[in-house]
Amino acid sequence: MELDWGLGQYEPTGQSLLPISEIVVAMSEPLAGKRVVDLGTGTGNAALLAAERGAVVTGVDPAARLVEVARKRAVERGVQADFVVGDAASIPVADGGADLLLSVFAVIFAPDADAAIAEMTRVTAPDGLIRLTSWVPGGSMMAINGTAGKFMAEVFGAPKPAGPEPLAWHDEDALRAAFAKYGFGVKVERRSMDLTAKSAEEFLAKSAQHPMAVSAAQALASRPDGAELQAELERRLLAAVQEINEDPAAYKVSNQYAIVTARRG
Repeated sequence: MELDWGLGQYEPTGQSLLPISEIVVAMSEPLAGKRVVDLGTGTGNAALLAAERGAVVTGVDPAARLVEVARKRAVERGVQADFVVGDAASIPVADGGADLLLSVFAVIFAPDADAAIAEMTRVTAPDGLIRLTSWVPGGSMMAINGTAGKFMAEVFGAPKPAGPEPLAWHDEDALRAAFAKYGFGVKVERRSMDLTAKSAEEFLAKSAQHPMAVSAAQALASRPDGAELQAELERRLLAAVQEINEDPAAYKVSNQYAIVTARRG
């Protein structure tokens, strides 16, 4: 089942990732007058930054609640941007309707990578480009997701593969092969960002309302031993994030990520 990104509160995660949206948008300037599509806009970070630079912006997200959050932020900031419900396999934008398509840690979660790439390339103008970000294996994001995924598989059994194989969105060779069939070339740049907190416990507490965490908690709560299972999951998550902590006096983890740029030719 596809994750409902409207669950819980994605807003704290969106705020922590704002610096990366700022980098990606700055890399894409000048934007005045350009048609920008922000795929998986979430709370609207990249969309609003592009709109403030004079772009004609459409933010697309599958979660209706987050679309409303992004619309409210646009009003509060006094910028014009359209936000619509839609997903990566069916982007509600005309062929060639985007001079720039952005997706900051969003399309990488699409259940069908090839369908998403087909759609992104469809809506990108002939001289336009696609710019997205993806996590590189390692770091706190992978530690949490990997630990939680392994635990949920122990409890409920490993899910049967449904659909195509996942794409390594950080891997240049894999991306080149995936985009080449649509006539696009790819370049990948790696960077790093730090996530910090006063402690590992605080870091996990901030993550507790993330849609993935809420979805897992709901699934565990359906079991008669749900409380015990939730406590065990939290114990394992704490051990996982403590193991990669780089600051014994507080909490800091360097997270490697890739900025992927794709264009025709």
